Amino acid sequence: MTELTAGAYTPPWRIAAALLVAVSRASLPVLLALVVLANDPPIGLAVLVQLLALFAVLPAVAAHLIARRCAARVELAGADLVLRRPDLVVEVPHSAIARVAPWILPLPGAGLTVWMRSGRRLRYAIQVDDPAPLLGALTGHAAPPHASVAYAHAAAGSSRWRWYHYAGKFVLFALVPTAVFFNAHQHIAYGGPLGEYHLLGLAAYLQTFVLYWITLSIYLVLFASAWRGAAEAAALAAAWAAPSQAARVRRIAEVGCRVLYYAGVPALVALRFLA
Repeated sequence: MTELTAGAYTPPWRIAAALLVAVSRASLPVLLALVVLANDPPIGLAVLVQLLALFAVLPAVAAHLIARRCAARVELAGADLVLRRPDLVVEVPHSAIARVAPWILPLPGAGLTVWMRSGRRLRYAIQVDDPAPLLGALTGHAAPPHASVAYAHAAAGSSRWRWYHYAGKFVLFALVPTAVFFNAHQHIAYGGPLGEYHLLGLAAYLQTFVLYWITLSIYLVLFASAWRGAAEAAALAAAWAAPSQAARVRRIAEVGCRVLYYAGVPALVALRFLA
């Protein structure tokens, strides 16, 4: 018997989760555009944090709560399909399944809809990180035949990030531009690298540094989101155009994101002072 971690969504819950995920992810490049274009007045840290919390963090948390509410186990007992969660057990004989349709858009993630021979669809759509094994088991096709399946299968082959990866990318790496801009601010406002420390004390000096650090960390998240959005769009488009090349395009997109991020940030800092 095969078991997979999945989500069992009724249509209203799937629509709600999909909208929340879409808003959360799309809001980040939109906020980046606002930061770049808003000059009179510029978007301050307090306003930026409020916008980030309202349009990115809160929808992401709500989508996560829905995902936890709909979390389930998918079991394949022979060719029969079983969905299990604490409040639900659904058993579907293989003989009752007419077809399995992958979701056109992978929102809130990749998934499958099961259609019965009666003409009705199974009430619970199945969201799973990599639908290819489940689809293959239910249909007998080994290769991902659908664009969204190929896209998700390629994404599942990438290494999974942990919290410390994000901390290194957005918190520790932010120290690089933070040091540059903080030092420039000290020279301009106080006449030297330790000017604020000598004039106002250690607490004020550290507070200014932390504010710069937080601001630059948020900017890096927004900057990375633009490249991530472009990479995911390219990977999905490639999966639609040539599903067999989805894994190759995914690898290129991942490398491109890293290069553009880690090389792009120092380049933008340099351009800021050369302009």
